[in-house]
Amino acid sequence: MNPFLEKPIPLENFFENWKVIYPRAYNKFEVDPYTRARIILMNGTEVEAIFFSHQFARNCCDNNLRREIAVGRRLD
Repeated sequence: MNPFLEKPIPLENFFENWKVIYPRAYNKFEVDPYTRARIILMNGTEVEAIFFSHQFARNCCDNNLRREIAVGRRLD
């Protein structure tokens, strides 16, 4: 698959409801402890990225850039 030959997907197709995108819970007694640690670490990483984007949008003066950041946050 060549990423330069792929066609872009319209932004309207990315928005979905929570019932579709919510991941299935895992059984903590059946998964590997390292998998649980990776899930916890990635959750913290995602939370930090969201906090950073909110803080960046608050401190940005360009309204056009703030709108693009808001769309990106909505996609996340």
